[in-house]
Order: sequence, then C-alpha cells, then structure tokens
Amino acid sequence: MEHFVLQAFDRKKSTKGYLNENRKAGKIPAVVYGAGKVANNLFVYAIEYERALKSITESTIITLDVEGKKLNVFAKDHQRHAVDKNILHIDFLEVEEGKKLHAHVRLVLKGTPKGVLEGGVLENPAHDIEVECDPSVLPERIEVDVSSLEANHAFHVKDLAPIKDVKILSNPDTLIAIVKFAREEKVEEAAEATTEAGTEAGTEIKAAETAETEAKA
Repeated sequence: MEHFVLQAFDRKKSTKGYLNENRKAGKIPAVVYGAGKVANNLFVYAIEYERALKSITESTIITLDVEGKKLNVFAKDHQRHAVDKNILHIDFLEVEEGKKLHAHVRLVLKGTPKGVLEGGVLENPAHDIEVECDPSVLPERIEVDVSSLEANHAFHVKDLAPIKDVKILSNPDTLIAIVKFAREEKVEEAAEATTEAGTEAGTEIKAAETAETEAKA
C-alpha cells in the first residue's frame, strides 16, 4: 500500500496577492489543526495532492514534509472552485501520536453474491464503520467478502472478522449488505396489479349494468 508524502511549505502571509501568486506557482493554501496545537498555515503542491486523492480515503494517514519537519495528518476536507474545479484550500487534521483515535473506515464489498446469480439484488446500506485504534494500525479500508451471501440473507457489522488491535464501535446489528430476491417481488407486484385491474374492470361492468337497468326503467 502506497504511503503518501506531500511537500509542504510554511505560509508566511495571508494577503490575497500572496495567495494568488503561490496558486499560480501550483501551490494550494492549507491549514493543519488538531493534536492540541495551534493551527499551522501551509502550502502544498496541487499536483501532489490531486495524485494522492485518487487513492486515499478518510482514514489514510498522509505525511506532510514541512521543510524537513514531518507531520502525520488526515485530509479532512477541501474546497474546489465552482467553475474550473481547481482546489482552493485544504484542511488537514494532525494525528496525535500515542493516542487512540476514532475514525470512520470505508467498507468495500468484494465478490458476486450467490443470491445475485440467482436473480436477487444486492443492497449496501452501510458504507463505513467507526473504529477505535492507534493511528499506526488504522486500516484504510475494510474488505467484505459477500460472495457466499444467498437470497434473503444479510451481512451485519457483527459478522465482520476481528481486526487485530482495532476496536469496532459501530452497532453490531448495523446492516452492511443484503440480497433481496427481486423475482418474488416482481411476481407479487404483478399479482397486485392484476388484482387491481380486475377490481377496476368489475367496478366498470357493474356500473354499466346499473346504468342500463336504470335506462330501461
């Protein structure tokens, strides 16, 4: 798994001209906060951050090399220009070494469920779970093998395999994946539609017979 190191530079001024000058040079203004420290204003290279974005998740630890000083951080947020979509600003959260953290880790479903091969439909209500662990063992993602999942069967948080030194905080009964048997649902829907159509037709016939009787009278 690739570990991303981004070159960073102290941002000494905050004037509009100074920021625009550095943006033209390919740098993005950023701020690092957290770990009980005063927020630190920086620049990082746009091309390096865009490259990292293709692979990182919310739980990926990135190292910022601030002119020789190393900071381990999460990329918490960034803002893009509404028109040209260039990144305007980045928020980084510094990881506090030696202190357990709470983080949301993305779930990635793997495999094609047996139930889907039989005509079912896979649903994935939960896309991440909350965990507690040391930053050094924080997983970037958790893969969930759903290939054995049959129709009308479900996979919950409690079904996840234990992860060494990682405590799962999400509710054990949280639904991660379920295969619903679409064929049965379609048959039921068709039966309901037929019943409704028959009821409407019967009502129309009855109304016509009543009208005919009244006309003869």
